[in-house]
Amino acid sequence: MKKNLLLLLLLVSSFALGQNSGELKEIRNVNFYGVDYSLAKVYGAVETPEQFKKMFGDINTLFISEARKYDVAKLLKKDVDKIELDVVNQMNTQLNLNGIMANSKKYVLDSNLLSEHIKSLPIKDEKGVGLIVVAQLLDKASNQGTYQVVYFDLSSRKILSSSSVQGKAGGFGLRNFWASSMYKALKKADKCFYNKN
Repeated sequence: MKKNLLLLLLLVSSFALGQNSGELKEIRNVNFYGVDYSLAKVYGAVETPEQFKKMFGDINTLFISEARKYDVAKLLKKDVDKIELDVVNQMNTQLNLNGIMANSKKYVLDSNLLSEHIKSLPIKDEKGVGLIVVAQLLDKASNQGTYQVVYFDLSSRKILSSSSVQGKAGGFGLRNFWASSMYKALKKADKCFYNKN
């Protein structure tokens, strides 16, 4: 009886995940809104919250200034209709500096918080699919960045698919160090979504 119940639960969960990634395969065109650091925590770093706040804006400019390298369409295998960074720039400037530094590396974004956050984004577009990267934890102790890659319906703000991905940080200077973690996480994101099947 226990084996049958376990098998049933596994089938139901795999079906639900399959539906999720199946929906994602159907999505071809997205509007990309950048990397939102407004919910992020930083662990083990010596830099100040002010330095991180400036860096968050600097990282998002890479999607324009170094578009060949930070090519979201190529990294996630989607057609990007437009890149609109004003949304994350607005969110990142409202960052609470007092709450950014974490005492533990166990910080995880709650799914309800993420869902509410997506609904609160100041996005004017009303049709299509949005794509945003929500930074979760920048862990200097292990040189690792954790990000939530989120696809959502623009009209309802319902999350269509979301996956947590990590990337190894490295490079010279604060911006390049953490930008590399985001870049490596995005390179892995496509596989993370489709390996759910």
